[in-house]
Amino acid sequence: MKEKEDLKSQLISAASDLLRESEDPTGITSRQIAAAAGTNAAMINYYFGSKDELLTEAVGKVIESEAEWFYAPPDSMESPKKALRNILLHLSQMVLHYRRFSKIFIPHILLEDEIVSPVYLLPLLRKHFGTKKSEVECRVIAYQMISFLQLVFYRSDAFLRYAGINLTDESACETLIDLEMDLFLPEAKV
Repeated sequence: MKEKEDLKSQLISAASDLLRESEDPTGITSRQIAAAAGTNAAMINYYFGSKDELLTEAVGKVIESEAEWFYAPPDSMESPKKALRNILLHLSQMVLHYRRFSKIFIPHILLEDEIVSPVYLLPLLRKHFGTKKSEVECRVIAYQMISFLQLVFYRSDAFLRYAGINLTDESACETLIDLEMDLFLPEAKV
């Protein structure tokens, strides 16, 4: 059993190293990963089901330390709307920093993963809306806020042509998040 976990860890480590070194992570092949891990390419499918699943897990490991702040409780002195804005800004900055990985991990998050990220917005949305919105309404708003950002970052070139917002520019990201905050949370000012 330990040998199995060791090989699985070696594959993740090899994929993570290749991701860090690659200008185009979508071009990483199963053979490259297997060679770097000192095994054969069949082990990727055996342990992960596919190269894409392995790369998604490796991307998760690469950005895991950056995302720790996401799980921490927000500053209790901030208004819920301001705390939500800060979370979304930090998320967008993290996506900008790891932009070259977006073609790997965003489709997985949007289409295959369990819906987890929006759950971290719920306490702030509940606090912001009080009794004005139900639990289901808050969950839908949280999902809309997160999935919208995931999608526009994934399709940033098309979004630039469509809306004229360049998501590689931090100030443009702030503008987009301010627009999103005003659309989803219009009742209170930041």
